[in-house]
Parts: sequence; C-alpha cells; structure tokens
Amino acid sequence: MNDFDKYLKSKAKSECPEIPDSVKNLIEETLSNLPMQGDKPKKIRVLPRIASAAACLIFVMLFLLPNISVAYAEAVEELPIIGKIVKVVTVRNYFYSDDYHEMDIDVPEVSGENGEAADYINKEISELTETLVNQFYSNLEAIGDEGHSSVYVDYETVINTEKWFTLKIRVHEAAGSSNTYYKYYHINKLNGNIVKLGDLAKDESFYDVLEKEIKRQMKEQTELDSNKVYWLDDSIIGKDFVSLDSKHNFYLTENGDMVIVFDKYEVAPGSMGTPEFTISKDIIKEIIKPEFNSIFS
Repeated sequence: MNDFDKYLKSKAKSECPEIPDSVKNLIEETLSNLPMQGDKPKKIRVLPRIASAAACLIFVMLFLLPNISVAYAEAVEELPIIGKIVKVVTVRNYFYSDDYHEMDIDVPEVSGENGEAADYINKEISELTETLVNQFYSNLEAIGDEGHSSVYVDYETVINTEKWFTLKIRVHEAAGSSNTYYKYYHINKLNGNIVKLGDLAKDESFYDVLEKEIKRQMKEQTELDSNKVYWLDDSIIGKDFVSLDSKHNFYLTENGDMVIVFDKYEVAPGSMGTPEFTISKDIIKEIIKPEFNSIFS
C-alpha cells in the first residue's frame, strides 16, 4: 500500500457517506446490463465484461466518490496528475449598515500547492482589509450622523488555468467623494512564484512600448468620442499621467493579450471610471521574457 492509499484509507474511516438512492440505482442498472454468459467462448466474453467493470470503476472513482466524500475529494486534489490546483474561498465578511454608513468587505483566502505564493497573497489581503475596517470605524466615530461613508471590497478569479492564476481585488470607498481601485495578484504555477508587471519585462524598452500603445489607444478613443477624456501630453493639467512601473496593475487573458488597468482618477477624470487598455499578444510577445510567452501559447 503506497502513501496515497494509506492516506485515503485513513480519511475514509472518518466518514460514513450515505450513497443516494439515485446513484445506487444507476450502479445497479450498469451491473444488470453487463453481458451474460451464454454459448460464446469465454475468451470472447471476458473483454466486454472487463470494459464494463472498468467503466463502472472510473465512474465511482471520478464522479461518485468526489461528490459524496470530502476526504476523497481532498485526496484527489493532491494527486500530481491533476495539476496545480489553486482555490479561492471567502473566509470572512465585515458588514455594517445604518442610515449614514455602510461597510461590506469580503475577505478571500487562496489555498493550493503554491503555498508560499498563497501565503503572500493572503497576508497582503488581510492587511489591506484590516486597514479598511479600522479606517471605516474611525470615520464612523468622527463623522457620526453628520455625513455619509461606505466601503466595499469584493474579488474575482480572473484566470485559473494549469499554468497561471490571477485574483482581482476591487475596493470602492466613499466619504464625500468616491474612489475605486484594484489589486491584482498573479501566480506562475509552473514555478510557484508571484509575478508582477516588472517580472515580465525582457528589457527597459518594455515600458516604453506599453506606454506608447496606451497613448495611441487613448488618442484614438478621444478622436472617435468627444465625451472621452484622458490626461495626455497636451492635458490642461500640464502633466503626462500615462506612466507605468514594475508594480502596475495588469492581467493576462487566456489567449495571451495583456490588459493594463488604471485606477479611478489615475489617467482621466472620475467620469471615465477605471480605464483598461488591451495590448495585443502580437505586441507583447516581442517585449516579455520567452518563458511567459509559452504559458499562453
């Protein structure tokens, strides 16, 4: 008995799952349809019986047990053949509401085989949400019923393939004025490392190419729609706000395009929300490290 067998046996002892009648009936129907022995030679009959038995076993192992046994489901996830598994669940929620103030903060937790990366993400999210909660109650005490305030935090798993994982955290705060910003976390499942924008750069031209393409898209949008406004070189503010650094928000799509994300007020007036710009994989494949091209090829 190998280590996995021992582990599965020990976990199974702690559970006594009740098999649903529908599943029992399905198994009985499968068994009843097995070929009966007749006048045909035994060597001919044995193959379909083995095939049917194997099909039944596969059904039980891959579909029945994972749905009736938590222990088995956990054990299957630990098999290397399944691949790098990353899960995200809500571990707590901070909620408060009265006539003037509201808080609704979902706190996710990342778990899986990339332990150190998951720990890093969980620590950052915990620190961020605790800061927001403390700030909310501090504002609540200071403002009272003389003003309104709110804070909302939610999250989304943007991508979760065999090679790549991205989690998006959205924060919206309001107290007089409002603000929305994001945090993106990426895990390269091939090596278990956290990835930031700067880690993709093949050389210093990386940022120049991205900024040039973003400005091109901004100008194109404003020419097509007069209601769109971005702070570019000729902005009345007098400063070029389109600049990127190694920690700037981004995410990659499943087909390999890169999306650069800006927070509210970062590159445009608040009416423009949180602008995003998609950089084609045909552009970025020339400026990112080769190992990242292979992830989405």
